[in-house]
Amino acid sequence: MITLQFKTTNGSSWKTENNRLHRLNGKPAYQSWYENGQKNFEVYFENDLRHRLNGKPAYQFWWPNGQKISEEYYENGVFFK
Repeated sequence: MITLQFKTTNGSSWKTENNRLHRLNGKPAYQSWYENGQKNFEVYFENDLRHRLNGKPAYQFWWPNGQKISEEYYENGVFFK
């Protein structure tokens, strides 16, 4: 099966042709930045489910100074840590 992905018009997220959050090649499907250019958060999705393998966080949040606030782990939409 071939999955197509498209960058949304606001440029902060990626979706499939069925309008599901998704991004290929292990990259985050949704990202946000502070005005100072520091990343605010990033979220990994696969077919609209929070998902990331190999013990890596699917949600990550940072303070404006770049210090990480928190991270959450999901596989196939199921929170496990």
